Amino acid sequence: MGTSLLTFRRTFVEGRFVIFPSFLVILGMRVLLFLNSEINPVHLSGAGYLWKFSAPLLVDPVISLVVSTLAVLLIAWLIHSMNNRFALIRNRSNLPFIIPFFLLSLHPRFLVMSPALAAVIPLLLAFFPLLQSYQKQDAYLYSFRSGVLIAVASLFHIGALALVPLWWRGERSMRGPQLKARLNYLFGILLVGFTLFSLAYLMDDLPGFLYPFRFYTYISLPSIPEFSAVEWIALLLVVLFFLSNMILSTRVFFRDKVLTLTLLQFVIYLIIFLLVLQVIYWKSTLFFFTLALSLISYLNAYYFTRLHTKGGLWIAYINIVVMVLFYLFHFFPFRQFFV
Repeated sequence: MGTSLLTFRRTFVEGRFVIFPSFLVILGMRVLLFLNSEINPVHLSGAGYLWKFSAPLLVDPVISLVVSTLAVLLIAWLIHSMNNRFALIRNRSNLPFIIPFFLLSLHPRFLVMSPALAAVIPLLLAFFPLLQSYQKQDAYLYSFRSGVLIAVASLFHIGALALVPLWWRGERSMRGPQLKARLNYLFGILLVGFTLFSLAYLMDDLPGFLYPFRFYTYISLPSIPEFSAVEWIALLLVVLFFLSNMILSTRVFFRDKVLTLTLLQFVIYLIIFLLVLQVIYWKSTLFFFTLALSLISYLNAYYFTRLHTKGGLWIAYINIVVMVLFYLFHFFPFRQFFV
């Protein structure tokens, strides 16, 4: 192992005191982006029934920034905790915390608390009972918990219900087909839905209960944008960033333990469908992209933790440069230069 690769691993990947400085740097990035960007209100298409009760509390941009930062921190902590609890990466690594926090701080959209960020949290929590159920014969209780958490996520963003059929792939891969577990999974979802329906009925607010489901009719395929040559190059680099992380990580995790292999295959399966759904609902929401980005951040962390070649180290540095340039693009002098 070369000196530069060893330094990268000891400093950024395994360093005991790197998380706190990284937290301060990324927090500073969020504050600078907030001060130098026009923060537009979040388009609330797909907002779940509960969101309308919490949205009035987030009207102030500063409060929204603080709450969104706490939400992004929680997302990063959940990914980090999931990795540590189930020992998914055999090496010690800080990257499952640093990379999600970094990637979810690169755009002004993530500086506003949104239904998408709120819904991602219970969806990540749903991975915990899924992983706990691995190779267990009687796993109906874990399936019930996953179903409840996915349904809770839909109370913040109705797009979370799109994961109901997709999640069956993960349930099957963890322990095989179990009819009782499938039924309990559906029961958990219906239990939350029926409880909310009853609440809306008692409050005489059935139209408010049904309104979020209209989101699925807002199909809006993207049109070809009028970008400059530099902007097209930047977009191509970002697309290559996502594709390279999925492709390169598969070259590593196929040699890992079965639980890690099973989870990462399911994560890639989810990412592909989430990105397809994001294209279908391009102008309606960023929920599917937000969840996909959170999952991609774990693939990122996994691959760069398991680096053993100098070529991989160069890929890591290139990814960092591309993401930093994407961040700087939102500042006026840099944006003027690129445009």
